[in-house]
Amino acid sequence: MFKRPFKFRKSYYFKILLFTTMISFIPFVMIAAYSMYQGSNLSNQIMKDQIADTKKEILSQKLLYLQKETQNLNTDLHNLENTLRLIQKQAETLYSNPNPTLTNELKLTKGKEGYLWETFKDKREKTNVFISSLYSNSPESIIKDLKIAKQLEPLFIQTIKNESMINAVYLSLPTSSWLYYPFLDVESAIAAKTFSPDLRFQDYEFYTVSLNSERKVKWTKPYLWSAKPVGDTTKEDWLISAGAPVYTAAGNFKGMVGLDVPIENIKNQLMNVTFSEPNAFAFLIDDKGNFIAGQRKAEGIEKNKFIMKKALENKEGILPIKYSNSDAYLLSSTLNNGWSLNFLISESDIVQPIVKSTKEQTNKHMLLFLNHLLLFSILGIIILLYMTYRFSRTITQPIDQLTIALRESAVGNFVNEFPIKQEDEIGKLALAFNFMNRKIQELIGELNLKANQLEDKVLERTKELESANERLVNTNQQLQESEKRRKEFMSQISHDLKTPLTSVREYTELLVNHPQLPEVQKREIMNSILLRSNHIIQLINDLFEINTDDDGDYIKEVIPFDFLLGQSLDMIAIRSEGSDIEITKDYEIGSHFIFVDPKKMNRVFINIVENSIKYSKSNKNQKIKIDIMAYQQDKDLIIKFKDYGIGISENSLEKIFLPFFREKRTKTEKIKGNGLGLSIVKKIIAAHDGKILVESKVSVGTTITIVLPLVEIWDF
Repeated sequence: MFKRPFKFRKSYYFKILLFTTMISFIPFVMIAAYSMYQGSNLSNQIMKDQIADTKKEILSQKLLYLQKETQNLNTDLHNLENTLRLIQKQAETLYSNPNPTLTNELKLTKGKEGYLWETFKDKREKTNVFISSLYSNSPESIIKDLKIAKQLEPLFIQTIKNESMINAVYLSLPTSSWLYYPFLDVESAIAAKTFSPDLRFQDYEFYTVSLNSERKVKWTKPYLWSAKPVGDTTKEDWLISAGAPVYTAAGNFKGMVGLDVPIENIKNQLMNVTFSEPNAFAFLIDDKGNFIAGQRKAEGIEKNKFIMKKALENKEGILPIKYSNSDAYLLSSTLNNGWSLNFLISESDIVQPIVKSTKEQTNKHMLLFLNHLLLFSILGIIILLYMTYRFSRTITQPIDQLTIALRESAVGNFVNEFPIKQEDEIGKLALAFNFMNRKIQELIGELNLKANQLEDKVLERTKELESANERLVNTNQQLQESEKRRKEFMSQISHDLKTPLTSVREYTELLVNHPQLPEVQKREIMNSILLRSNHIIQLINDLFEINTDDDGDYIKEVIPFDFLLGQSLDMIAIRSEGSDIEITKDYEIGSHFIFVDPKKMNRVFINIVENSIKYSKSNKNQKIKIDIMAYQQDKDLIIKFKDYGIGISENSLEKIFLPFFREKRTKTEKIKGNGLGLSIVKKIIAAHDGKILVESKVSVGTTITIVLPLVEIWDF
């Protein structure tokens, strides 16, 4: 490298190299230490932020999941209550208008303990009656009532087939006698001492809970009942019951109808709730804080009074608590009947996976960082050595010649090269200076070229910015339009909620400010509050359903069209009791089968028929007439609902399926509604691969046509 012998004291290169390397090593070490420290702090902070964000997100998702499961359980319980109301209505009709020609003889057997009961060789698809030994000496009037009750047998059988959660349905009389389905082997139950021959129904909550003058369906607390009907495969004997009173048209109390739901069936429903957290579980309590059912991991939770109290107080939302000496979260959602579905999730189940993942990622990135730091250090030393070498070769030029050359360069004279007479460090400095002169000239040329290119790029970027600005203007217009639609949507919701809420507040103020009001007037006011509260809940439920993608929740089955429509019309008859309605039906019985979710399609039929009734009330002093026709066309079932009401204007036909849309005439004529029903109907029909069409003429009437795919029963 050197053309003369190496001498340390005369080599500026070696001195500068050694000195620069030594003073540069300290910053490298400090940078590495500081980077490690900052990396560790940043990792911890990121982990804390990630834990907070993830915990909030997970809990929000779990709350939505809980609310969805609550809605599903609400639907199941509501369907059971509606089923019991239908049985109650049928029983009241039979006792109000008894038909002696339809009653069957009862083949009663008297047990040695004095009770009377009905038994058969073939016990399947049979109801049987029981009379307690307390009343078996004078059973004539009891048997008369039981003969009438026997006409409920087909309805009892169909109820058990339709509702998988129920294990028994019955009608009980005040004389401790009942009609029961499925068949209850009383003799075997008494022999096994799981059933008392002198049973007194008034001592049991399943009977007393139904004794209410409002004729409402009421639920019991969980209780132990050891006598099981034929076919009951539940492992446990704990159950809850729903009961409703039976009155004649004259207002005489005849007894009660009820149905039993094993706790195990409700527990099986809860088993469908799954958690990614290993120790999380779900449990259900009633409105008094009594434990009803829970998952396997919830075993023993009913003994934890603190958790039961917090679950009862929480009602709705997320509550941080202490469970098993650690932090946890209690998520609660209240059902329509006052029960509460709860999730209990340990905070460690949420945090530990995040901590583990973050530490693994931190260690991985820290190792990668150290490798990069080592490589960077080696590369930095190489670059440092090279720059030191280049620098040391330039500092030994004679000061006076270098000053002259620099002055020439300052005035722009880059032509003459600096003369090189030496081969040592000074000679190298002169060579570098000449090289610098040439480079400066090249750079000036390149700068001029770059300046021209930059000017062209500025023009090009200006055009791009103008184009981008135009796109931003279009985007802003779209955002403004979207905001306008959002405000209209929120305004409609606010309006529909404000009206009933205002009424509830006014009625409540009336009750508070006038406690001396008569009981009749107070009851009327409370009924009005309940009616408007139910309207608010229905509006919220409709909003939730229309904004939820729940196509995967449809439970479809093959079912006769006429049977499904008949159920819907029965429910409408119950709701519209007292209204003068004439429904004409034109379709073949038992000929058309459809593959649908009965609950969803039941809602479609009820919504359409109730709309026909609601928008036909303007015809004064006339019956409300509705024509229902169904026929097959190719592979489809065509269903037409025709009314003779106020009709729909031509301009509104295309808008009636939009959420919250209602014609101005409906508001003028004070016809109640929120404009969500047909939107939900269209969504349900679409989920069944069907179509819905509307034809209407103002003041003439409306025809709604539903097209659904038919199925051949043997295909299933």
